[in-house]
Amino acid sequence: MGRRSSNKQQGGGGSEVAPVRLHIDPERPAPRKLEPAITALRRGHVIVYPTDTGYAFGCAISSPRGIAMLRRLKNMGERDPKPLTMLVGSLADIGRYGHMGNAAFRIVRRLLPGPYTMVVRATSEVPRGMKNKRQEVGVRVPDHPVCALLGELLGEPLLTASVTHFEDEQFELQEPEEILRRHARELSVVVDVGPLWPDPSTVLRFLDDEMEVLREGKGPVPD
Repeated sequence: MGRRSSNKQQGGGGSEVAPVRLHIDPERPAPRKLEPAITALRRGHVIVYPTDTGYAFGCAISSPRGIAMLRRLKNMGERDPKPLTMLVGSLADIGRYGHMGNAAFRIVRRLLPGPYTMVVRATSEVPRGMKNKRQEVGVRVPDHPVCALLGELLGEPLLTASVTHFEDEQFELQEPEEILRRHARELSVVVDVGPLWPDPSTVLRFLDDEMEVLREGKGPVPD
């Protein structure tokens, strides 16, 4: 069941409503318990939810309002050189949203689902507001039941960005209570699976069949 804070706050970047906090089993999430999160995403709001690398902000990629709010949360302007990242449900979806050569696809197939972000040249299916100057987009297929179910119920990819700033040298335990305290005005829903230690994904850029390691993280770098 969702639980609302007793204090009135401006949630989801819109009305004066406190964010909903959903307590979810991370291994066996129930679809009906995630309904408030799906409703919020379809209305263009930003939520927080768990991934295999920690808690993340998320919105539907079809929502310009959500994309703009997420950029503000991450201090990423339209000209930021880093591309935004989306969560997709399968390897087939990577081919829908990004260009990748056959050799690169064989590498990716060994790694996913898992803690990797693949930076690829975006196809026309990717909203303009998500691409960087190089017309790239990040794509993830996380190994987490809640991520998989959210994407399935929503019926489209989620734009995603870590709550933790991984540029910092030290990472703190991510507590849902603290996330709510810091970001109540911008959020509509927090999907709470308990405290999580953040661990950044390994970021790989693919240009056709050439691979470049942009960041070493949780996932081992492939040979």
